[in-house]
Amino acid sequence: MDGLDRRRLLRLLAGVGVAGATGGLAACSSTATPPSRSGVSIGLLVPATGANKNVGADLELGFRLYLDLHNGMLGGRQVQVVVEDEGESVKAGADALGRLLDQHVLAVAGVANPDLLPAVRDKVEESKVPLLATHATPSGMPSSNFIWRTAFLGDEPARAIASYLRRRMGGSRISLIGVGGNTTNELMSTFQSVYGTGSQNPITVRAGIKPTTAEFAQYASQIANQNPRAIFLNLPSTHIVAFKQALAAQRSSLAAVPMYAPGTVSEGVALEALGTGGRGLYTAMQYSADLNNLANHDFSSQFQAKYQRTPTAYVVAAYDAAAVLDQALTLAGDDTVTPPRVNSLLSSVGQVISPRGNWQFNQNRSPQQKWYLRRVENDGPVPSNVLISDLATLG
Repeated sequence: MDGLDRRRLLRLLAGVGVAGATGGLAACSSTATPPSRSGVSIGLLVPATGANKNVGADLELGFRLYLDLHNGMLGGRQVQVVVEDEGESVKAGADALGRLLDQHVLAVAGVANPDLLPAVRDKVEESKVPLLATHATPSGMPSSNFIWRTAFLGDEPARAIASYLRRRMGGSRISLIGVGGNTTNELMSTFQSVYGTGSQNPITVRAGIKPTTAEFAQYASQIANQNPRAIFLNLPSTHIVAFKQALAAQRSSLAAVPMYAPGTVSEGVALEALGTGGRGLYTAMQYSADLNNLANHDFSSQFQAKYQRTPTAYVVAAYDAAAVLDQALTLAGDDTVTPPRVNSLLSSVGQVISPRGNWQFNQNRSPQQKWYLRRVENDGPVPSNVLISDLATLG
């Protein structure tokens, strides 16, 4: 494909009836479909306020970028995007979803709060409106016919890292530490079950801790007593440097112990919060901005030209949510579309050609996809997530 315009090629493929062969990018054929198809409304449920507002901003950017690159259409239908603020609490998110459903949207994409999905599962099932979750979702949530995931399950970062460390370190001691809560509990229990012997009992950091060396001294002391070869952590990015300093204060050799974490602790503004003090931190994520594939080259160049920054995994998950909706609506042809019809067609979406690497939905409506090991390194004066290697294929 060197020297050949990729979008022109996809349009040519669509024109000869082989759009399905292009997987998730088959939606590019929307530019060649008749303009007579009726428009559709798609809801975006993303936080504009609260702790997850930056994640919400990236989710909206990703979805809108896909639309911008496809003439504002999905499956040949003009799209009206209806946005509601998910807010910070579960109640606020549930109320916002209710407002979207009241506006008779064809589908909903978004959700940044992992605790929201279990709370609204029954409402989504009753509405029969498909919801494409674009951020981490609890792995233990009961299955749902109308909830799809384009990001990842909450236990997968721990699963990927634990598998990697088990291959490299056998049964060596690994310390686990995180701020208490549902997300940390899921990560730590998964890590222990996958890594097995050698994973120490998780250390729970109290909520509301301040990001100072003194505040982390007692936790650093507990880890020093475990004498680990590696540490798996789930701490706020603003607190990780203080934790590292507390470890070094306990024993200088602890400063050289490698640390591993879910990719969310170094993604987007979290990477900025880490600053240069986060250098050397390893993270697991299903996307890295420096992945060497054609889809990512195209996507990341488009994103950086438009927003003058590096795309995040959040952007990609929302971008892909638009892509699979595009493919589902393309499969509908000129037929009238309803939410249950779209949900049924999502089951027929095949391989998605994505910036993260090709993936597809599994039977649980979650991505079967590669996970990547990254390391925080300085790119000049700016910290960056540098791709190290593949970790695992999960899902």
